[in-house]
Amino acid sequence: MRRLLVTMMAVVAMTGLAATVENEFFTVSTPDDSWFLANDDALRPYGARVDVTRLDARGSTLELARIDYIEGAFDPTLYLQKQVVEKKDIFCHAATDFTGIYYSTIAGFDAQSVGFKKSSNNYTYECEALAFNAGYGTFLVITAHRTGEPSLIGRIVGTLKCKANVTPLNSTSLMVQAAQAVVAKHHLPIGNNEHLSGVEMAPDTATLTLKVTVPYITKESVNVPAFVMTKRDAWFRQAPEALKFNLLLAAAKRERKLMRYLYVDTKGNEIGTLLIYPEEYEQVEQLEAERVAREEAARQATEEAERAAQEAAELAAKEKAEREVLEAARIEASKPIIYEVKRGDSLNKIAKQYGVSVQDIKNANPSIKNDKIQLGQKLTIPRKAALIE
Repeated sequence: MRRLLVTMMAVVAMTGLAATVENEFFTVSTPDDSWFLANDDALRPYGARVDVTRLDARGSTLELARIDYIEGAFDPTLYLQKQVVEKKDIFCHAATDFTGIYYSTIAGFDAQSVGFKKSSNNYTYECEALAFNAGYGTFLVITAHRTGEPSLIGRIVGTLKCKANVTPLNSTSLMVQAAQAVVAKHHLPIGNNEHLSGVEMAPDTATLTLKVTVPYITKESVNVPAFVMTKRDAWFRQAPEALKFNLLLAAAKRERKLMRYLYVDTKGNEIGTLLIYPEEYEQVEQLEAERVAREEAARQATEEAERAAQEAAELAAKEKAEREVLEAARIEASKPIIYEVKRGDSLNKIAKQYGVSVQDIKNANPSIKNDKIQLGQKLTIPRKAALIE
């Protein structure tokens, strides 16, 4: 692939035509082929992924784009939330400052986007992740460019052309047709080591059948009624998210199809059948609404308890501060007054000035003899009992 890419670019250099690089899923046309000629290994296709990277003179990343094709149509908003915002995608492990998920467009498709930042090698990168559906597939495009630098790869991504089946699927029958093609290539994971090995519609088109292989049990080793009830309980627990996340199931719900899960072991022996009737979708929605209501009630109760605890703590702190102020005032009021005798003073005059008796002053000053005081003498004047209390 690398040799072919170099040869193709050499031809481009001679002919002056725009460079075009193709893989199984994409045609990427570059508006500036000189950059590819200087970086012949920049476009690295492997599997269903395309990576484009632009480097500076030191070999550090200036910007990059990563384009993934995921077989299986998922809700773009939930896909971004789970893979990007919740940092399950390896690129997003050190990401910060996520924006809310917002509407966008790419390659002519309606998409959902989320912005974030990432720091690496002392540089900060402005990043965006976009998710959109094309056929029975979900596309994830992640772009990042160094803060303050212009974006060239953004122009490349903007000219993206999908080579996959890009017809949006809006009905269960079209979803089934697309799913059959995907299942023919490989099983789709369902969960708990189960895999989807077949999808079909009944002749009356009212029933959607999902054939699920369960490799960890056999027909002989399972109690079928108990097995089906366990699967039914699990379905009701997982359905609210699954019906939103997987567009095939969401289409069945929207068009009120009877859903039939046919469970088989690895030898093809039927283990059990689980039927989900259209009216039960409403039960799922009701259960989900009740769960959301319980969580909201619990959240409000927690907030109310936290507010009550905070108010109680604030009241206790206020009462403590008031007690401390009163105690400080009481202590201050209990301290005696030191008075310096001035000209014309007498014990009687000083006693009247401070509202105490002459005997109170004499008791506090044992050095006073015969009620005589001297100019400049310092006397201890006791506080009035009313002030101390």
